[in-house]
Amino acid sequence: QLLGPHAEYYMLQRDTKAMATAALLFRRFYLSNSVMLHDPKHIMVAAAFTATKVEDCMTTVQALEEGTKKMDALVSLKDILRSEYTLLGGINCDLLCFHPYKAVLSFTTDLRTFLKTKKGRVLVTFPTRAPTTATSNKDANGNEQRNPNNNAVISSRDLAPIHDGARLLVDDVMVSDIPLLYSPSQIGLAALLVSNDHQQQNPKNVIPKIDILGYIEHRFPTDKHKSVVKKQVMKLAKMITELKEGKHGCGNHKFDIQNLKTVYKKFKKCTKKAGSSKKKSSSSNKNKKRKNTTTSSETSATAANTNKKPRVKEE
Repeated sequence: QLLGPHAEYYMLQRDTKAMATAALLFRRFYLSNSVMLHDPKHIMVAAAFTATKVEDCMTTVQALEEGTKKMDALVSLKDILRSEYTLLGGINCDLLCFHPYKAVLSFTTDLRTFLKTKKGRVLVTFPTRAPTTATSNKDANGNEQRNPNNNAVISSRDLAPIHDGARLLVDDVMVSDIPLLYSPSQIGLAALLVSNDHQQQNPKNVIPKIDILGYIEHRFPTDKHKSVVKKQVMKLAKMITELKEGKHGCGNHKFDIQNLKTVYKKFKKCTKKAGSSKKKSSSSNKNKKRKNTTTSSETSATAANTNKKPRVKEE
């Protein structure tokens, strides 16, 4: 990983938002540009450099060059700066990026307040099993759990695992094609839905079950909006669960770097052949133009000589 919290080079360790912005700018560029004309490796590093500027966590070009060197995929300083101008022109300087991380946080805080009301309490199902020993009322993180038999109200501690799981799902979403198809609010709501289901499938977690679809019904007043949002969120939740299978262009799962290197070598061979053929065609066109100019000049000279009238000697 070149940029992000788990970057190999310590000077490139940044927040996940910078990584998400770089991935979004990279995919946005190739929506209207060809891979055969612009090197993806150079554009990727240029997108990482631009993302650090957009997210106000600036890094140096030398650090990016050193990071690519550590990944055995060196991109020179000149190529990074040249590709940055190409990237900005390819996306028409559209640098504004919205990510689902804020949507996940906003929906979590809204759930915390709504589930405490009378309508919201119906959507929460607390675990029925009671702790038997003194240590059984702790979750996997060591936090104390309340007795589920009491009429307890949901708290932020109950929603923390769902929120953290949704953020991890969003990390996978941002390196896929989904951000180009759905809005950040839809992605955030679907990530919470999938995270809630994953938390219930884990037997170690003792957290309440939340009806996210019921929350959508209460939050959207008209029936038309309810049906549309439900269909979109359920479809998107299915796509998010399929990311672990490597579908929808996700680069975090089922990803082989060796296959990528072989494909990149073939790509470079194709671009070299295309470049050599272009040079040959351009040189042949230049020679044809030169021949045409010389022949035209010769024909004009002969025509001028033939048009000359012979002078008559006066007696």
